[in-house]
Amino acid sequence: MLNDQAIPQKEPEISVGIILPEDEMQQVIVNIPNGEYSIVANDKSPTIITESMKITFATAGNKVCLQMPDGTELCADSLHIRQNTELPMRKNAGVLVHGVIAGRDFHWKKNIDVFLPGHMEVKQADGQLILINHLPFEHYLMCVATSEMGAACPAALIESQTIAARSWMLANVEKKHRHLGMDVCNDDCCQRYQGTNFLTEQSIAGARNSHGIVAMFENTICDARYSKSCGGMMESFPTIWDGDDLPYMQVKRDILDQVEEQIDLTSEDAIQTWLDSEPLSFCSPQTIPEYELIKYLGGVDEEGHYYRWHYHFSQVEMTAVLNKTLSLGAQKILKIETGERGGSGRLKSIDIFYLDKEGIERNWHVKGDVAIRAALHDKFLFSSAITITALPAASSVPKEFVIRGAGWGHGAGLCQIGALGMSLKNHSTEAIILHYYPGSKLVKIY
Repeated sequence: MLNDQAIPQKEPEISVGIILPEDEMQQVIVNIPNGEYSIVANDKSPTIITESMKITFATAGNKVCLQMPDGTELCADSLHIRQNTELPMRKNAGVLVHGVIAGRDFHWKKNIDVFLPGHMEVKQADGQLILINHLPFEHYLMCVATSEMGAACPAALIESQTIAARSWMLANVEKKHRHLGMDVCNDDCCQRYQGTNFLTEQSIAGARNSHGIVAMFENTICDARYSKSCGGMMESFPTIWDGDDLPYMQVKRDILDQVEEQIDLTSEDAIQTWLDSEPLSFCSPQTIPEYELIKYLGGVDEEGHYYRWHYHFSQVEMTAVLNKTLSLGAQKILKIETGERGGSGRLKSIDIFYLDKEGIERNWHVKGDVAIRAALHDKFLFSSAITITALPAASSVPKEFVIRGAGWGHGAGLCQIGALGMSLKNHSTEAIILHYYPGSKLVKIY
């Protein structure tokens, strides 16, 4: 695992959670390639795999068990699949793990099979099976670049995405999964890692060309957050997460500063006007038409409108969504009031007014970007840079609610579609990093 107390002087190893307790998996099937792996139970003598095989790991009491093709059963607190020698990085190299969740709790949630390099550890946590992939950090980054974005992206995009991923991981701020023996998970709550499924010569080159390079502000590695689309305006750190302002994560137009003036999107009138338009930015359809995006996006992303979008909910649908996501017990939703906004128009809070099952009027306060997005759609709303309109306007009990929004994701730091737009316009890797993390500089730390 990463050392969270120091900036590394040499390439570290990273531990990535592939199957988590919340996935509630009691077994997992893996295919082990021919001749390059061993199975180790509780760090005892290895069982060398001499032929390709499919095996099933399963929980058994407080142990993890597998059955070998010859009928031998191995049970232990933890089981490891280890490489006998380091293998070259290439597409679809490694152990194949079936049924891995991608997009936990998001619109694009699906099960995929992933090829994992390095070695695997299988154990239990909270009575559920977990699987951890241990591998060299730069190998991990090769896979992240084209898990997050597609192989068709220009080299400057791949390199800037790799530098952002490296910086965020080494800044090591959130530590969401360290209690499970993981540095990070494989999914959007951390950063996407789908093994070697989408590995390309471009992503390998992106990691090698930027080997050990991070974005730094003063003497600290930048907490280099990123999202799919800022919607034309980048957001500040404290609007989205608890904590102080980060000087390199600013409210800023996603365009060269001298081209367009800044707009204050904290007011309702301004955000309404903003959503009615498609102002020029690096992530706007004027830079790259949305029908072309799918060829550049990650393997589990979907074709859609990323810059501007809307949802129409009937009264029945809105009530059902909020009852599901917030357990309101409402019979009618009366209104949804929007609270304070950050500089990109992203909401910090909303208040939901409703009639409960007895017809008594109540209200529910929702605070924070993630909580708002989780509340307003049962598969997570794309962004909180939204307006919510109840129709008809004069009705005490609206017939429908219209949510209009900008961007996909939190909007702070690097905007992936904006960085794509910059790279398509021949901006360099360094220019992309300095645009999205102003005041930072690129430093090679190992």
